[in-house]
Amino acid sequence: MNFVLTVSCKSTRGIVAAISGYLAGKGCNIVDSSQFDDLDTGKFFMRVSFISEEGA
Repeated sequence: MNFVLTVSCKSTRGIVAAISGYLAGKGCNIVDSSQFDDLDTGKFFMRVSFISEEGA
């Protein structure tokens, strides 16, 4: 199954590592990822497309 995760949160160190590590730990395969750190507002945005055989 294909899924898309969108994230919007306060910008902080380790967000990408936490999300990718969580998905990998659940047996998911990331097929595309884009992220943007808005320095003016301090917000972080991310979109991750991933595949999971077991569902999300």
